[in-house]
Amino acid sequence: MDDNKKTNDTEKRLERLKEAYAKRLTSEFKRLHAINDKLLSGHDDQETLKALHSGLHTIAGAAGTFGFASLGEAARQFEQQVAKRLSQTEPPTSLPTDWMEALESAHHKDSVSATQSTTTIQQPVMEGAPIIGLVERDNILAKYAQSQFARFGFQVYWIKDANELKQLTKHAPDLLLIDHHAIQDDVSDTDLATLWKTKLQHFQCPVFFIGAEESYKARLQALRAGGAGYYPKPLDMAKLASKFAYMLGHIDAEPGRVMIIDQDPALVSQCQSVLEDADMNVATLDKPERLFECISEFNPEIILVSVWLPQVTGAELVALLAQTEHWSHLPIIFLSRDPNADLRRQSLLLDGDAILEVPVDTDLLVRLCQSRIQRFRAFNRTQHQDGLTGLLKHASIKDALQKQWQLAQRRSQVFSVVMLDIDHFKGVNDTYGHAIGDQVIAAIGTLLRQHFRNTDKLGRYGGEEFALVLPDCDADQAEHLVNQLREDFGAITFKANDATFSCTLSAGIADNQCFPTEPSESLLALADKALYRAKHDGRNCVVQAMNTP
Repeated sequence: MDDNKKTNDTEKRLERLKEAYAKRLTSEFKRLHAINDKLLSGHDDQETLKALHSGLHTIAGAAGTFGFASLGEAARQFEQQVAKRLSQTEPPTSLPTDWMEALESAHHKDSVSATQSTTTIQQPVMEGAPIIGLVERDNILAKYAQSQFARFGFQVYWIKDANELKQLTKHAPDLLLIDHHAIQDDVSDTDLATLWKTKLQHFQCPVFFIGAEESYKARLQALRAGGAGYYPKPLDMAKLASKFAYMLGHIDAEPGRVMIIDQDPALVSQCQSVLEDADMNVATLDKPERLFECISEFNPEIILVSVWLPQVTGAELVALLAQTEHWSHLPIIFLSRDPNADLRRQSLLLDGDAILEVPVDTDLLVRLCQSRIQRFRAFNRTQHQDGLTGLLKHASIKDALQKQWQLAQRRSQVFSVVMLDIDHFKGVNDTYGHAIGDQVIAAIGTLLRQHFRNTDKLGRYGGEEFALVLPDCDADQAEHLVNQLREDFGAITFKANDATFSCTLSAGIADNQCFPTEPSESLLALADKALYRAKHDGRNCVVQAMNTP
């Protein structure tokens, strides 16, 4: 299908979704007018106030998502005032008598921006995509969330309320995203958290709550219900997707690598068994003279070493590692059978993270290894990965390209180099500010990690420019993959205060199959020239470097 036709089809679908919400707003306003008539005639009983609270809550939760930011904010403020009246913490005069006029005024103010706001239609997702279980009463908001998360490579299964939770268990979601009011309306605030906790007890995945309120109480309820976080509506899908992708990527990260250096077979066997049961990979070493050979081969993320070994101390081994920059930051846990206080102090002073007494507390051993490995990985990320995107830094991606080129030379292996750039990015910064620009850059970092393989090397080359190294992938295959990325990126809605906008990207590709004699730096330059051609050809496209005589 032609790219322009795809874009037109998407826009038509988006327009239909917005029109559906606009029609629903008309119905919501009719209901609110009827409630307002009751209030004006003196019927401000609990039943009427509950109906008003429900109507305002519905608008507050969804309006901002579809570009009606002022309406959503006004509804949120009035909803909070009604909630206080229902809880009898505010006097009856706290709700303005002209609240209905204020809502209509906010609706009118948003009418132009609402017709310009965008959303997306759900698209097919790749096999093995992370699964989000969504519990949301609002049909249109749920469809919007489904489509936006799908663009980031998530698969979303949606149910309307807590009574349907059993339907989600068969999909084994990696994460739950729940409207905290998607449960019986007559439940008190005190019981709400308890009820959710009971309903969710069979799910072994992170749970996040969403809601129309931005308040201390809502966050506390979410926490008490077992939630790992709470996000107020309207939802910033790009931010959420980035957070979820990062979090799930770490949950599913490769096993930690632990090296044990000790000459007690029973102790080594016990520690190895316990750590392997905790899904860690373990290598053992009983000949200290083979330290550098084994450590280079296994590449551990933490070392357990005996304080005392025949002919050498653990502290001396650690001092040897500290002399080599590559290993100087490895976490070290000493295993001690010796009550000698001086030796123990020396071990800790030489960058030891902890000392475990023998016999070992196995639960503590596992927890220490997990926490130190996590910290070590975080340190490595700061050294080699861009803090905003999680991608490789400039120097690291160039190093990865050089290594891939050398490997390809030895194995006659094809690979592609891609340079891509966000179109008109300066305009984003100038119009919406650098903080919003950073959100756009972070979103493309998330998309890249979701769309490409673990074996691909992905880097932020500088500013809004990115470089990719794709092994076993020729230029035609790379073009197909990058075009998928380009389409998904263009369909994402970004939010900036009361505005919504989208961005596009352009890319250039070169592979070593078309340019077999070119060194790595030349391939990068060829991809960059192809990117320049893509910009010259109108942007929002992908161009291959051609080997012309």
